[in-house]
Amino acid sequence: MSSSRKTFTTRIRSRLHTVSGRIFFWLPSRTKSEESEATPDTKDHKLLLSVTRPRRLPGLRQIRYIGRVLSSAERRSVALLLAITLVSTCTAAFFAVRAQTNRVPAIGGTLVEALIGEPSYINPLDAPANDVDQDLTSLIFSGLFRLDGTDPVPDLAESAEWSDDQKTLTVVLREDAIFHSGDHVIAEDVLYTIDAIQDPQRSSPLASKFRGVQIGILDGRTVQFVLESPNPLFEHALTAGILPARLWQEIPPANARLSNLNVKPIGSGPYRFKSFTHDSRGFIRSYTLERFEDYYGSMPYIQTLVFQFYPDRQQAEEALKADLVDALAFSSLGDGVQESTRRNTVSVNLPQETVAFFNLNKEIFKNEDVRKALIGVVDRQEIVDAWKGRAVPVHGPFPFAQTDAAIVTLDEARTLLDGAGWKIQTDESIRTGSSTSSKFEFTILTSNMSSLMETAETLKRRWSLLGASVTVESVSPEELLRRATRERNADVIITNVLLDSEQNLFPFWWSGQATDRGFNISNLADRDVDAALEAVQAADTRESLDAKRVELTQTILNAEPAVFLVRPASTYLLSKKVKGVDAAITIAKPSDRFRHLMKWYLKSGWEWKTE
Repeated sequence: MSSSRKTFTTRIRSRLHTVSGRIFFWLPSRTKSEESEATPDTKDHKLLLSVTRPRRLPGLRQIRYIGRVLSSAERRSVALLLAITLVSTCTAAFFAVRAQTNRVPAIGGTLVEALIGEPSYINPLDAPANDVDQDLTSLIFSGLFRLDGTDPVPDLAESAEWSDDQKTLTVVLREDAIFHSGDHVIAEDVLYTIDAIQDPQRSSPLASKFRGVQIGILDGRTVQFVLESPNPLFEHALTAGILPARLWQEIPPANARLSNLNVKPIGSGPYRFKSFTHDSRGFIRSYTLERFEDYYGSMPYIQTLVFQFYPDRQQAEEALKADLVDALAFSSLGDGVQESTRRNTVSVNLPQETVAFFNLNKEIFKNEDVRKALIGVVDRQEIVDAWKGRAVPVHGPFPFAQTDAAIVTLDEARTLLDGAGWKIQTDESIRTGSSTSSKFEFTILTSNMSSLMETAETLKRRWSLLGASVTVESVSPEELLRRATRERNADVIITNVLLDSEQNLFPFWWSGQATDRGFNISNLADRDVDAALEAVQAADTRESLDAKRVELTQTILNAEPAVFLVRPASTYLLSKKVKGVDAAITIAKPSDRFRHLMKWYLKSGWEWKTE
């Protein structure tokens, strides 16, 4: 072998020895060196162990080749296991988080409600004349007091204190109450509002509630009311909204109803005016309110309220059925919109009753025993059933008072009619007057509302058992009101009577109201009833008022001018998307339904539980 070839072979062998020595340095070497003396702690040793003793679990670099190693069936199994693991982990995490959190109302959303009619004067001085105005002012304005159910509680008033003689009321205003304009509510605003109510040029419907009342300012936050005589219901009058004096005082009283503030009002309530729309004829079609961020009281959750105005209830109900609106108040029974999985039905208890008034000017009802027989045999449970359970039986003129019923059996009632000269002749089913040949027959006049028509038919069936021939006539609510208060010639009138927040019976039973346009539908003229009504008005304490109301109730029942039937529960229909809605509420007037709006919400979120 030539020397050059030996040199090349030697060089290759040396190179291989060097490489193998670097890899297999732990093998015995012919010559001792530090490299051949490597210990198990060296990094090289760890590297070798990683090759000779692979990990049980594959690394990330290895996992990416799993698709080349596994079969298609194995790949599907792995994918399924991974999916189950992911879902299980997410579910466990969800329930773990949910166990530590609560779902709570959140601010936001828009509620659209249908109203019948349109606004006229959106200020508290004129609002009682228009239901729509009352609804809007109840949200835009706030008074010294507000009604909680049927009882007044402080609102703008921080405190209120009566003098010992119950003639002077001192009210201190809240410091944090401000108008939507940014001005604080001060004593001057209260003074201006009451003076405007008392001003004859304003012709406010509230004027009678403040007749003879004097008001004075003690300081910037304190006002004092001085009454001519004690009035336990005076705080009800102070629920009227307060006007911002700075904006109104430059407007002459004669021009007040022409002011732009009647359309774009500024109050201190939970919602403020935002905008309105009108058609080419100038009729307002919608009204939008937004949440007032600086409201002093319990803040509402719903950000925006939109009111859509409709000329009649039928069109409003059609809008509700078509989901064009979210809410409609005081819908009648049988209107076809109540039973729906998309809506909540709130039972609204108002101080109202369904009453059958006898026309005491009619000869047939002038006899006390006739009225006693007709009243005593009425089965109110039948009427409750006709109202589909949405009513409560009543037996007296005050809707929320418990009054004992005078029950008369059918046989007893027949005996009373016999004694009154109305007898059934042989082979006849209708009674005839003993002194005349006239039949014991009369007509019930009522509204074309389905519930009232059912009530009339129920009484017709019941009274026919006594030998009466009864005819039922139904007309529009407007026609019923006209015939009841102007023509005043119907035999029996069945209608709903809504009392004011003070539950004042004076307009319905005082003899002075038995005239043209008066609301004494029975034409009752009874001295004892008049005296009892006046005694109620003269009551100087709450205890005395309650006692006088009991006496008035019994006096009216003794006169037997009507049949007090049921207290109907009105219905408030709301979309299911509105949360926090109570199944039943008790309020003093229809616009007070918005007092419960503070708990309603459209949006919600999560918050961590606190210990």
